[in-house]
Amino acid sequence: MVLELHVWGPAFSLPSIDAQCLATIAYFTQAVPKGEWVLIPSSDPGLSPTKELPALRNGSIWIGGFRNILDYLRQYSSGQWDLDSDLEQHEKADCIAFSSFVEAHGQPLVDLSLYVSTQNYVSSTRPACSSILQWPNQWIIPSKRRATAKTRTQHLGLSSLDVDTASGASKRSNNIPGSEHIPESLVRRSKETVTSILSQPHHQSHIRLDALTRNFLEPLQDLLGKKSFFFSDEQPTSLDCLTLGYLALALYPDLPQPWLADIMRERFERLCAYVHNLRGSFFGGPVRIEDALSTRDGPAGADEAEAERNKRAKGKGPLPWLAPERGGLTTIGSLLLSNILDSIPLIDQLRASNRLTLAANESNLTEQEKAQVQAIATARRRELFSQVITVGAGISAFVGYLFYTGIVSLPGEEEEMVVGEKRGLADLGEAGAMLAMADYMDGRSQKENTSEHHPVVEVDVEVDGERAM
Repeated sequence: MVLELHVWGPAFSLPSIDAQCLATIAYFTQAVPKGEWVLIPSSDPGLSPTKELPALRNGSIWIGGFRNILDYLRQYSSGQWDLDSDLEQHEKADCIAFSSFVEAHGQPLVDLSLYVSTQNYVSSTRPACSSILQWPNQWIIPSKRRATAKTRTQHLGLSSLDVDTASGASKRSNNIPGSEHIPESLVRRSKETVTSILSQPHHQSHIRLDALTRNFLEPLQDLLGKKSFFFSDEQPTSLDCLTLGYLALALYPDLPQPWLADIMRERFERLCAYVHNLRGSFFGGPVRIEDALSTRDGPAGADEAEAERNKRAKGKGPLPWLAPERGGLTTIGSLLLSNILDSIPLIDQLRASNRLTLAANESNLTEQEKAQVQAIATARRRELFSQVITVGAGISAFVGYLFYTGIVSLPGEEEEMVVGEKRGLADLGEAGAMLAMADYMDGRSQKENTSEHHPVVEVDVEVDGERAM
């Protein structure tokens, strides 16, 4: 059975807009023989039970994530599709350590460059994402990916800074009324010093970005040296594939603010040449969106896709692209429903916990790792249930208080109160009749006392000629 590798679609002349997907594609081109796999730019993490891309499908089995896919390939091929099999033990340790280093330091830089930077995101990244997505994902997924990128880079303290601020001449203060109408030639500018320039927010941001970039790229360039790959001149490793994924997204996108690519070209020429060489040998050069997203409608389209798969499987194409199937009304409806459910605070936590449990069962983990993931999922589920109980108890107490104080009452209770007000003391039996009589006598005496304190007016009335008083 042919393996299906589902990834985010192409962008910036690269096979994918995601670094992990690029790394997985690069690994497949070097480790998996042609004809054994196809590349599907589905750009829909909802297809995989793990809700993540890249995702590998082998029949009914789904594996999500770069590391999990590599572990599955090693077991599936009995070690034949393992690019790290020829490494020495200390080299394997270095490969694992540098891979963690690349993921930890490369992902934040790519996030800052493509997503956190407002100008880069609006001008380049968002249009690139929208071009590979169907409706309604083209309006939902780009903003979600940007929000995730901001969360990942929040610890750097740069997400709140404006790294795309214009020059100081365009940042005149608007505190003085009418200052916007003053001609530019008549504006008196204060004398800038080195300290004042470096203290401006955008300069501080660029200084920190420069330091982060150098701290990431210098160890990689030192490890590469003058070799073709990190550990030899003959055989690439998983570290080469992973590094290519992140450095390609740092170097090739055409951005309004290409600070990351500029630093690479100015100070790390060997790494730039390294990325160019790997891009040509792994991906076959620049990738067009039309190569990956060719349409297929109905049976004719299916035949065309099968012919394209066979052609690329025979080696007549650099990558074994297979166009994703277009979703119908059912797919669109499920996408809308899924996004609505994920926007509800408590339900989204429950769905995330269920996905974590499913990922633990489906992924290629050891029993101990599965137990740890299951424990995390169970703890999250218990926390969710405690939140639900707390919120429910608070709402119940508030509603009970409203009924107790009479601020809110049921319609039937209001009618009973009105009827109760109309009932007299005589309806309470003999004791009620006695109380009613006493109340009547008391009212009558009060009426007589009231009349004694008021003057009496006598009126003469004549009836049939007779006078009466």
